Amino acid sequence: MHRLGPDVRERVDRAVPTAAAVPTRPRRLLVLSLNARDGVAFDGGHSSIEPANYAIERMGAVTGAYAAVFSDDVRLLAAEHLAAFDALCFNNTVGVLTDDPALREGLLSFVAGGGGFVGLHAAAATFCQYPDYSQFPAFGQMLGGYENGGHPWGPEETIVLSPTDRDNPINAAFGGRDFEICDEVFQMREHYDRRRLRVLLSINTQRTDVGPARRLLPERRADMDFAISWVRRHEAGRVFYSSLGHNPHIFWNAPVLAHFLAGIQYALGDLAADDTPTG
Repeated sequence: MHRLGPDVRERVDRAVPTAAAVPTRPRRLLVLSLNARDGVAFDGGHSSIEPANYAIERMGAVTGAYAAVFSDDVRLLAAEHLAAFDALCFNNTVGVLTDDPALREGLLSFVAGGGGFVGLHAAAATFCQYPDYSQFPAFGQMLGGYENGGHPWGPEETIVLSPTDRDNPINAAFGGRDFEICDEVFQMREHYDRRRLRVLLSINTQRTDVGPARRLLPERRADMDFAISWVRRHEAGRVFYSSLGHNPHIFWNAPVLAHFLAGIQYALGDLAADDTPTG
């Protein structure tokens, strides 16, 4: 667990927020980082998984917002196990984690019944395997979108992000200002619809290259809508998703960590935030 060198730990520790919304009761967050291909779990996924897990653990411990539990045992998606948690986080999970109908229903019922869900980066490439995104559409609907349009901007490119909802407390760390960042960007297709979610961050297409060389989906080329972070209600539950998190350095970026912490606390039920669909 957390196989990180002291230099990375120090960078993360310096960036971790020191204050958070006061939880209404002790909170538990289950974090999964499982990667699967052709039904088999594999190692060697995103290099950001370990820094992310460490940052998630430290944010909860330093602020007292929650206690994080880390496991890649997919059996914990069963309803009787999820009942012990307030929210579930998919940290760069990839692929079809399970075909078991009971475990899939356990996940959906947990969120629909009032639990929280947090998705980071490749969570939008979970319960599917490229190029087929029809294996578990209910998950994509719950999340708010599936990434199946490729990566118009690679992990080494600089993009400009805008806090679309500048007054939302989940965006407080950005001070209402645009900012530059280097990270891999998803473009969403299935289930992505602003009438079903509230966008928090999006790519500023006036300040980011959207030229013909970019492999943009026709619908994204038409609307230039590249959401990065959002929240949504899923029946009685709360969902926070951010496509940031491909690169390890994302998890020692202090404003982004504050954004993640606020999103986690929204999902846990301790941070009130406007989740009215953007429309």
